[in-house]
Amino acid sequence: MKSIIFLLLVPLCWAKPFQTGLFDFMLEDEASGVGPTDRIFDLDPLGPVCPFRCQCHLRVVQCSDLGLESVPKDLPPDTTLLDLQNNKIAEIKDGDFKNLKDLHVVYLHNNNISNVGSNDFCPPGYNTKKASYSGVSLFSNPVRYWEIQPSTFRCVYERSAIQLGNYK
Repeated sequence: MKSIIFLLLVPLCWAKPFQTGLFDFMLEDEASGVGPTDRIFDLDPLGPVCPFRCQCHLRVVQCSDLGLESVPKDLPPDTTLLDLQNNKIAEIKDGDFKNLKDLHVVYLHNNNISNVGSNDFCPPGYNTKKASYSGVSLFSNPVRYWEIQPSTFRCVYERSAIQLGNYK
């Protein structure tokens, strides 16, 4: 009888604890198909994290309806979709999207943006073949779309994906 109990307990002794590290709860299960590049949170304490009050998940940063007056700083560099709709953003500043090399559907509609510069979405010297937005949404902003330079959206993959107009 003792040998049977011993044989049943041996496998339990070899079992690993459920959580081995402090931040293991943040890591996705490798079997789910989510790899290390799909993790938006960087465990490096000096690296970028999700901006305050925003929600981040799998390279999507959602900061809509927060009353923001500017584009958040220190966005995760692997962000592919940035949702800033329904805020109070008045301008796009040089470098707001500079480190976001994989950014594709930028939602900026229903803000207070009145001017869009020719380098706001595609900085000078940027390789436009690699920097392709699949869409930029700027409708419901006081921007005068007829004053926007055509080169402003040179990094947008398809011109029909640019949404302008319909200001209140």
